[in-house]
Amino acid sequence: MQHLSDETLNEIIDHALAPKQRAGVETHLAACPECATRLDELRTLFAELDSLPDLAPDVDFAPAIVTRLGQSAPIPRPVRWLTLAQSIGAILAGILAWPLVETIIQPLKLPSLAEILAGATSSWLQASADLRLPELTFQSPTLGLDLTSTSLTIAIVSVSVLWLAANGLLLIPRSRRTS
Repeated sequence: MQHLSDETLNEIIDHALAPKQRAGVETHLAACPECATRLDELRTLFAELDSLPDLAPDVDFAPAIVTRLGQSAPIPRPVRWLTLAQSIGAILAGILAWPLVETIIQPLKLPSLAEILAGATSSWLQASADLRLPELTFQSPTLGLDLTSTSLTIAIVSVSVLWLAANGLLLIPRSRRTS
């Protein structure tokens, strides 16, 4: 038989179990004297805790906490000599490791810049030779109207005057329009 957990026993005391769960737990408590004893012990413990008087603390910590909340923590500054020592150590490590690195690098045959550029150029030329763009001809659109600059200017000025007049009428308050 699996015993009830302390969490379940506390939920019984707090009346926090759903009715279905509560019925199952009460059935278990009726059949298991060990769990029933633990439940009685918890009820006794909580009753004793509730019977204790409420005591005010001797020291009020709230003002100290509130003042510390307002203060910002100081940002530690890096130690300059430590940074300098780390830099010198890194340089020395690089100098000491260079002979080992040099023996590893020497056997590698890396292509020169000229070889890299020659290969890239030949690849580019071969790829561009394979590309062909279709030849397209474009014509500017025509309206079919023979507009001179004078007639176009008159049309633009007329439309602008009409637009200004309409906006002027729309912006006049309603009370001034009707009178």
